[in-house]
Amino acid sequence: MKNVKILDCRKEPYPHDYIIDKVFLWMLPESFIKPNHITIFRMLAAPFVWLFVIRNDWMVAIPVFIVVALTDALDGAMARTRNQITAWGTLFDPVADKLLVGGMLFILILKYVNIFIGGAIIALEMAVIIGGWLKRHQGIVISAGRWGKSKMVLQVMGISLIMLSLLLGSIPIMLIAEWTLILSIGFAILNIFGKGWTG
Repeated sequence: MKNVKILDCRKEPYPHDYIIDKVFLWMLPESFIKPNHITIFRMLAAPFVWLFVIRNDWMVAIPVFIVVALTDALDGAMARTRNQITAWGTLFDPVADKLLVGGMLFILILKYVNIFIGGAIIALEMAVIIGGWLKRHQGIVISAGRWGKSKMVLQVMGISLIMLSLLLGSIPIMLIAEWTLILSIGFAILNIFGKGWTG
């Protein structure tokens, strides 16, 4: 991706990046595995996670979803600690997140999630994707900000809690999950109005 300007991109590692580096990244050879490879893995793994959800196999779906979602922290930490930030990664990392989370919500909406909550999240994510691609055609890629990252964490928590509630048959956990997703909607709105189309 040549002639692309990356805006609001933090190049310095966050404190937690060093922890991720010491605990996990040492197992991933720098010469062989790049951050973009992890992003592509998340994209390719998403349909397999959906399959477990469609089959209502919550015992498998919950840990697999969490592991795949956590790769979002790996590629970001790897890019910053190894100085491997690219325009492609900045653009497609949030797309991979939306593919995973959006697909999960779409499937869960059909049976379990409040349609207004799920619909609002999906609509906001689609708006961000469209806005991001419009910026891309202007030669600009805007990296994810703190609101977008917080939104992603809340979405992963909410979806995980939904599946846990279905596994245990717990209505209170489902209510906590829905309020977690509602909170993520607030962060999504702050993300859009705070920095623009940032993922």
